[in-house]
Amino acid sequence: MHVKKLVGVVAVLAVTVFGTEARSEQAPAPAQGQAAPAHDETLTLNKGEVRILDAKDITRVALGSQEFADVATGGDGSEKVLRVTGVKKGETTLLVWTKDGKRKSYRLVIQG
Repeated sequence: MHVKKLVGVVAVLAVTVFGTEARSEQAPAPAQGQAAPAHDETLTLNKGEVRILDAKDITRVALGSQEFADVATGGDGSEKVLRVTGVKKGETTLLVWTKDGKRKSYRLVIQG
């Protein structure tokens, strides 16, 4: 797939979180002339590096582009996790929603 086709496309991942179906949602694009909202946190990973995030209260996730990162759930019992893996040099956004309705935005920076 060509990079040009990926520009502006948001790949949404629906994940199953430990027996509860996680709902997916496409992140709304900012209105024309407005800047994208600030990210709550920046995660910098190398290509192939895996970062583990606590996922015990996650209900859904959205990943801006699977070209640069991969996200999967795992763990058992009290150790429920979200695995973020750097795939290719670039940047994308990961949105995570929790049971209490809050959303957290991660800027994912993947280094070559």
